[in-house]
Amino acid sequence: MNESRHVYVETPIGPVAIWYQLYPFRLLSIDLTGSSDNPSGQGGALNAGDGGLQAVAGLIRSYFEHRPIDVPWSFLAMDHLTLLQQQVLYETAQIPYGALKTYKRVAEAIGRPRAYRFVGSALGKNPFPLIIPCHRVIRNNGCIGDFTAGPEIKQWLIDFESAKPSCLQL
Repeated sequence: MNESRHVYVETPIGPVAIWYQLYPFRLLSIDLTGSSDNPSGQGGALNAGDGGLQAVAGLIRSYFEHRPIDVPWSFLAMDHLTLLQQQVLYETAQIPYGALKTYKRVAEAIGRPRAYRFVGSALGKNPFPLIIPCHRVIRNNGCIGDFTAGPEIKQWLIDFESAKPSCLQL
């Protein structure tokens, strides 16, 4: 049986939970609040042998080091999502670091110009925040809109991406 497991990665917004399964490695979800279905806060440790898990943890660390990341599509467990939800996630993944796009523009980009509420709903169920940057999608009026981890975290991520790093780490 391939049960789900999780580990925590420390980040500037607090512990982020990575939910995954092994054999083969599949990323199930990322919880920015670090508390999803785990009131005890206990999670496993990263092991050197967990290559896929190490890669995902590395992407999260890279994000917080202002480095661009590529979506590891082959790792993402997306089979529970509808084709239209997947299209929303694919389109959202194309939004560049530091840029913003409206729910309406995402809807237009997937060929469903009136489906901006659906876009919001699909992004509200995005199992892979940071990896698929749903925080970069805002309301048409310029307000940030909702976010699963809370509007404060969404605003923090938007501000973080617009800030220039104080020094380069090589």
